[in-house]
Amino acid sequence: MNFRPLDTGVIPGSRPLSGRRRGIRSGEALSWAAAMVFLLSSCGKPAPVSGPPGGAKSAQKLKVTTSAVESRLIEYAVEAVGSIEPLEEVSVPARVSGTLDSVRFAEGDTVTEETILAEIDVEKYSLGVSRAQADYDRALSQCKLAETLYANRLQLYEEGRRQKKEWVTEEQMAGWRADVEKAKADAERARVDLELARRNLRDAVVRPPMPGVIHRKQVSKGEYVKPETVVATMLNVSTLRVRFMVNEMEAARLRRGDEATFSIRSAPGVVQRARVFFLGQKSDPSTRAVECLAEVQSPAGDLRPGTFASVRVVTGKRPSLVVPERAVLPTDRGFVVFRTDGKKAASVRVTLGLRVDGTVEITEGLAAGDIILVDGAPSARDGMEIEVVEPK
Repeated sequence: MNFRPLDTGVIPGSRPLSGRRRGIRSGEALSWAAAMVFLLSSCGKPAPVSGPPGGAKSAQKLKVTTSAVESRLIEYAVEAVGSIEPLEEVSVPARVSGTLDSVRFAEGDTVTEETILAEIDVEKYSLGVSRAQADYDRALSQCKLAETLYANRLQLYEEGRRQKKEWVTEEQMAGWRADVEKAKADAERARVDLELARRNLRDAVVRPPMPGVIHRKQVSKGEYVKPETVVATMLNVSTLRVRFMVNEMEAARLRRGDEATFSIRSAPGVVQRARVFFLGQKSDPSTRAVECLAEVQSPAGDLRPGTFASVRVVTGKRPSLVVPERAVLPTDRGFVVFRTDGKKAASVRVTLGLRVDGTVEITEGLAAGDIILVDGAPSARDGMEIEVVEPK
């Protein structure tokens, strides 16, 4: 290559350099020129490629465990979380006003319809019955007197008509007849007052409306209560129910009469049985869930209302192909499983169904008896050589 000599002259219009500075400038130019010549001379020569000593190293096989695709009977089930409920939960109110003479119950008591829970001013209401009885007896006497007087005057009136004499006028007879009707009305009103007084006396003794267990005591002796004051709350635990919610799709698979199983945390491993008797006809607008109720068939252990329950309802069974769940790999082209002939791996796209106890149902892509990779599958590639080892 031809190099153009460096111009060491003075630039026009500038001050001339001293001899020392000009010599330094010329030396620097020669050093740069020598560096350029070295770089250009080294261009175009390939860099040596170093390789491993002893030649190329053979590829290492991927160690994997395998499993055969099984055909198994799969249960299609609806699973949900619910709660145990009593058949009924009611409040026992006071029906009359007054002071509580006595309170004869405590939380947890088992009661019947004849059990006396409390008494409210029983003596006052007993006196009220006696007064109402006296008023009724007096009204009956007045009624009988009015009827007797009317009957006697009616005979006199009829006898006067036969003799064509006016001993008793029509107007007088109408008045006496009205007295009889008034006496009858007074007697009826007194009878009703007596019935109300007797009812108040019965209500002064508070009894449960049904058999059950006292859940909460809400009054004390000497307390003044009014009608509808809650004396106690009680539970009817003769029959227990399980209330649970399922989504719209699962609700379509349920039917009345389906058998359900459930378990509670306080009794792990104990499976209880129930039967579905109610399916909500309307889904919740916010959650799109449908309410369901199942009646407990044979309670075992200590089932308490309000306890959470894990509910499972089997809606069908059918034979299906299953593989270990960890053998299924998500990819950008869907779920795949690596099938093998014992030497190499080959990916197969599959369609999944239900997941059951660490396995997953395969609805498309595999056949019964196919050998697939399990442990080591995430590191496999199509055509990769494998070495099957025993699972740990």
